[in-house]
Order: sequence, then C-alpha cells, then structure tokens
Amino acid sequence: MSKKVLVLSASPRKGGNSDVLCDQFMLGAEEAGNQVDKIFLRDKAIGYCIGCGTCFITKKNCSIKDDMDDILDKMIAADVIVMATPVCTSTQ
Repeated sequence: MSKKVLVLSASPRKGGNSDVLCDQFMLGAEEAGNQVDKIFLRDKAIGYCIGCGTCFITKKNCSIKDDMDDILDKMIAADVIVMATPVCTSTQ
C-alpha cells in the first residue's frame, strides 16, 4: 500500500549532509512505491508565532501570511513525515 511521504529538509545548504540523507531516503521510499515530496525549508519564508490566537478563536488559518500554510497542508495530508536537520558538534 502506497503512502504519502513528506520530507522536510532543514539543512542550511543544498547538497549538505542532511540534505543528501533526505535524498537517499527519498530514493528508497520511491523504490518501495511511495509518493514522496520534499520541502527544502531554507527556501521558504516562515514567520514566528505571535500568539494572536487567530487560529484558535476564529478557527481560520494563521494571520501571518507566509509559506507555512502550504507546508502545514502537506503535513496534514502526509502519512509519513521525515524531518532532517544538521547537528552541530563543534567544541570550544
């Protein structure tokens, strides 16, 4: 049974380690017959929640007009969500 898979790449660089891992995961998921979509978060404009309550009070979309509405719609439609982000290991 095919699943809708959404991959969220939070890598700061296209082709960076986390992004490459996303691509490899996507290949395996596609080979298994799944529908896969990837969102490179660096290319998106996403604002911070300002706590205005619009989403709770009016039951409408967020008052901030950014790319999050589209991303959220894809997240809700997905059967599987994969998130990848780099981990800083620098020592001082």
